[in-house]
Amino acid sequence: RGARRAIRAWLMVLFALVVVMIAVGGLTRLTDSGLSITEWKPVTGALPPMSEAAWEEELEKYRQIPEYQQINKGMSLDEFKVIYWWEWGHRQLGRFIGLVWALGFFGFLIARQIPKGWAGRLLGLGALGGAQGAIGWWMVSSGLSGEMIAVASYRLATHLGLAFVILGLIAWYVFQLGRSERDLMQARRGREAKLFSMGTGLMHFAFLQILLGALVAGIDAGRTYTDWP
Repeated sequence: RGARRAIRAWLMVLFALVVVMIAVGGLTRLTDSGLSITEWKPVTGALPPMSEAAWEEELEKYRQIPEYQQINKGMSLDEFKVIYWWEWGHRQLGRFIGLVWALGFFGFLIARQIPKGWAGRLLGLGALGGAQGAIGWWMVSSGLSGEMIAVASYRLATHLGLAFVILGLIAWYVFQLGRSERDLMQARRGREAKLFSMGTGLMHFAFLQILLGALVAGIDAGRTYTDWP
């Protein structure tokens, strides 16, 4: 019951947007843009600087953090705009994903088209998305003071790890909604325990490798080894 096909399509759109978000986040890190916006304004931050004076104000805030003072000292306004737009686009995409989730969830809820037992799961996706925004700022804030010239690697790993948790949940829900409850019950009863266990273990190892990759990237450990092994 409910608009299972429409909800699946909506979830697939969210899945694609999260994949893009992860890619944009990686590019934001590669361009060293993540610390260019030094404040967290979930609503008003959607508007970029609208005047030359506003741009100068943003650059002045950036000049106060260790990354500017130790790495980018003397950066021009035009150079600053490049990294600012990367981070602004990253945050804006997060806002857009939140909007797509909210429109879909509340639209289906008002129309009473959410299948029985699914409202909590779909609401949980939105809650995780909100938590991801807060964790993103928690990550960025670690690089704005003290002697840090980049974000803390464990916070980077937390941020990326949650992104993949959200991605995995969306995929799981899409697969579940693609089959009737009767089919799912029969599949659970007839599943191969060993294959299920091995598949679950492989998934956990893949997730662990993703987290380790984030830690390696966070401390630039990969630069230590320039050959194999």
